[in-house]
This record gives sequence, C-alpha cells and structure tokens, in this order.
Amino acid sequence: MEFQNKNDYSVIIFFDDKPPLKMEYVHSCYALSQWLNRSQNHKSWSYMNVYARRTLRYIKRFYKNNFIEAKPK
Repeated sequence: MEFQNKNDYSVIIFFDDKPPLKMEYVHSCYALSQWLNRSQNHKSWSYMNVYARRTLRYIKRFYKNNFIEAKPK
C-alpha cells in the first residue's frame, strides 16, 4: 500500500515557557524539529516524545540539540 509509513507519528512537544503541544499525523520527526527551530512561536521547545500514531505506543524522546532521526522505530 502506498500510504504505509506516511504520517505514522503523534508527537508531544514540551517547551520551557508554555504548555505542551500535541502534533498528530507527523511524517518526519526531523522535519518537525527543523520547523520548530525556524518557527517564531515554537523556538523554546526543549524535547519531544514520539508515539506510533495508530497504536499510541511510546517510541522515543528527542532533545532539541541532539540528533533527531526522521523515522524512529
């Protein structure tokens, strides 16, 4: 199926100065981190928890200045 492995993640992003933000239908964790770093409103993020969107299984935690893989397993 061509849509498999697309938008596989739900991500909760934690900030230093505001409440967490939940993003569903995330395709690439790396691309999301780049968007957060460029965004004027979301630059203060500190870490994100990544979950499998369909099962809600916890996958991994990524910190802002560390390596962030696009498709964690």
